[in-house]
Amino acid sequence: MGLTARQYFEAAREAARDAERIGAQLAAIEERALSTGGGLEGRVHATGEPDRIGRRVATMLDQTQRLELRREEDYRAIDAACEMLYGEDNRGGLYALVGWPADAIYHHYLSLRTWPEVARMMGYSERYLLARVAWALDLMDANGQMWTRLGRGMAES
Repeated sequence: MGLTARQYFEAAREAARDAERIGAQLAAIEERALSTGGGLEGRVHATGEPDRIGRRVATMLDQTQRLELRREEDYRAIDAACEMLYGEDNRGGLYALVGWPADAIYHHYLSLRTWPEVARMMGYSERYLLARVAWALDLMDANGQMWTRLGRGMAES
């Protein structure tokens, strides 16, 4: 059984959150590496344990590589959700079927904004916005992911 539209975009939102966290982790790793860069040689000579330093560097590089691979997976999920919303050509997808509610879905699920922020930004009451988003997600469920991605209703086929 496939995911509902809401579950699909919740998974994409989690991927967006994870990509954001990974970005912060990678920045912290880079900052640590830069802060030890100038003093690394002195430490090797002072500690007399170059292997320990080498193991730390290898561990840091391994961690960085694993995080970058996970972030690439997150970006693929985000890209797939964008394609669901706007199609391959940015003129299809859910947007072709429902219009602006697709933008609201993008801003909440992929740009990680809260519903009140999205409502203010788009100039609608939160209640109205949520009703239109629920309608759009229900339409996606009824239409199926393939037809939604194409920006066509099943009746148009």
